[in-house]
Amino acid sequence: MKRKNKLNHGKQETGEKGVLKTLLFFFLAAFLFLLWGSWLLPVTDPVESNYALTAKEMVLSGNWMSPQIYGTFWYDKPIMVYWLLSISYTILGFTSLASRMPAILSGALSVTLLIWYMQRIRKDNVTAVWSGVMLALSLEFWVISHAVITDSILLLFTIPTMLSGYIGVMEGNRKHLVLAYAAAGFACLTKGPVGLVLPGALLLLWCLTMKSGKMAARLFPWQGILAFFAVTLPWYGGMYLIHGNDFVEQFLGLHNILRATSSEHPEDNHWYYYLVLLPAALLPWTFTSFYEMVRGWKEKTPFYRFLMVWCWGTLLFYTLMATKYVTYTYIAVVPAIIFAALAAPAIRQGEKKPYLWTALGFALFLAAAIGGSIYIKEGSWWVLYAVIFYAFWSLVLRYKKSSGRRLTVITAVTASVFLCLMMEGLPHYLPRRSAIDLAPEMKAAPGEHYFFRSYPAGYTFYSGETAIRVVPPVSGEIEERNPLWNEKYVMPSLSDKEFMDSHRHPDKPVFLFVSKSDANHFDHWFFKYRFKPVKPLLTGTIYILTSEENIPESFKEAKKQIKEDIKESHETDDSDDSDDSAESDE
Repeated sequence: MKRKNKLNHGKQETGEKGVLKTLLFFFLAAFLFLLWGSWLLPVTDPVESNYALTAKEMVLSGNWMSPQIYGTFWYDKPIMVYWLLSISYTILGFTSLASRMPAILSGALSVTLLIWYMQRIRKDNVTAVWSGVMLALSLEFWVISHAVITDSILLLFTIPTMLSGYIGVMEGNRKHLVLAYAAAGFACLTKGPVGLVLPGALLLLWCLTMKSGKMAARLFPWQGILAFFAVTLPWYGGMYLIHGNDFVEQFLGLHNILRATSSEHPEDNHWYYYLVLLPAALLPWTFTSFYEMVRGWKEKTPFYRFLMVWCWGTLLFYTLMATKYVTYTYIAVVPAIIFAALAAPAIRQGEKKPYLWTALGFALFLAAAIGGSIYIKEGSWWVLYAVIFYAFWSLVLRYKKSSGRRLTVITAVTASVFLCLMMEGLPHYLPRRSAIDLAPEMKAAPGEHYFFRSYPAGYTFYSGETAIRVVPPVSGEIEERNPLWNEKYVMPSLSDKEFMDSHRHPDKPVFLFVSKSDANHFDHWFFKYRFKPVKPLLTGTIYILTSEENIPESFKEAKKQIKEDIKESHETDDSDDSDDSAESDE
């Protein structure tokens, strides 16, 4: 008996070592895959640069508790993303690669965690490995695992929140429930209350679909609740002690409640927004996932119900929110990818139906890649086209002979396409959305520096200089959203009238940058006649302020006409609020 126990113990240790080796292999493979070429990607505006600059100021100020930007405390997101970026900057310096390292690590760890959880739940190594591979090679995951935003970190903590929650409820495993609550705490340090509210609602809804009050009761162990507060209270409590109601009103009121009740991006507020986004996010595994969702409908196993609630409940939750944003439903990718992985064994065995659905998604993915190569003309795309030709030759011309390795070919080609996009596509495209080229040009211009209408935080990140934003009057056509959203902007700003009044007779050159996206507004701006272009750039144009004496005759005529057009509004506003003093016909 003792000898038998020793043998079983030895087999268990060998099995555990094998699992660890597998997990380590896939972590390193995912990390290197996501890392490759990331040093070529500059920090972009307007989203990534806000996180990067805030973390940079955290490092430079030595204040690792209170996020600040332009020297002003702000509470757009909790602390986790800034801590991870600050650690990366401390080790690697203020570089583009350092900015992307937290997302890359989060992506690699997410792949590894998903493989472990799937092996733990399904006891199926093939499905477990393919769930990680398919996650790493899904479009939205690949994009967000390179992005300087919070969502890659949120996904990392949501995976254990949901899957440990599932294990804890199904098996009555209190350790996993405590782990789920702790992970939800870290999610709340990453994204706010939604890190607990949404997973909690999804798990409770799943228990209701199982019609089991006992399972629902397991969701609330006191040890788990204690673990959650142990994770969250040090920072949230500390911020309240330091900043008081200002933190509560800004963080909860402006950045959470307002986001849910008033759309920040009214133009995207469509009920079908996420129904369009999810299929694109899952490429090339879109139809593989949907096929397995339909196939499993008859059995409706507990795990099937859990995945369906997780995926479609997330979409429903964010559809009901006022603000729509591309990455909000990102966590729904995980259950959808798990569905796709459940079809992997059948595809590998040569079953026709799941393969054809997979091939359809793969074809759409390749078409999107070709479209990207046409849109980004600067890249050298011959490797991409060679890879796509190989896919056609292997999967179409050799259809019957490739039966057992079709999924492997699709996987290899998908990875190759992503690497081509990384090396030839994004390095040419992202500078159009970055201040990396603007920063040295603008900073080198001798004089004062201003930005028209929009202010790229990337300029301050790359140049170390904080310039001033010039704010023109806002037309009724533009101001569709709640004006409370304007409280988000904490960069130094002046109204256009204040700017012009303070520069009637400048004693040094005054430079104004106008981005391409703001060019139309600039063309209709009342004070445009005072500026002359001096440097066209990839993202916009640098102008210089001219004196009244040097204004061309054509501008003088335009000025006269504009004055006549807005005379009535000036008569009522000149003596009061500077923002309303030049209500132009913009």
